[in-house]
Amino acid sequence: MENEFLQLPATIESIKSRVDGSWNIGINTQELSEEGARVLLKLNRKIGWFLFKETPLEEADLIDIPESKPEFVGDKTPSQRLRGVLYVLWEQTKPTKTFDEFYRTKMENIINWAKEKLS
Repeated sequence: MENEFLQLPATIESIKSRVDGSWNIGINTQELSEEGARVLLKLNRKIGWFLFKETPLEEADLIDIPESKPEFVGDKTPSQRLRGVLYVLWEQTKPTKTFDEFYRTKMENIINWAKEKLS
């Protein structure tokens, strides 16, 4: 399936920024054939490249698509995941300081913990 393209008529329904700097894009498709639905389900939670154009894509549109695989296997980098977890922790602790202050303090604690492990 690698290097194949899934081209579906769709509408971008929502765009939301996330705390870690990433974006959440909600997309609704029109009705799909059985084959289209099968391919879409197979791609669920996979990392890939997102293209959007108001008209069908043509071969000339695909010239600048990177051939390299994404750097990270998951949806987020490890540092983005850690920042997201720290944000949830900050929310759950009923914060008295800003997230930035909380984040810097926790990161300093992690850095100091790692330094202590050095020989």
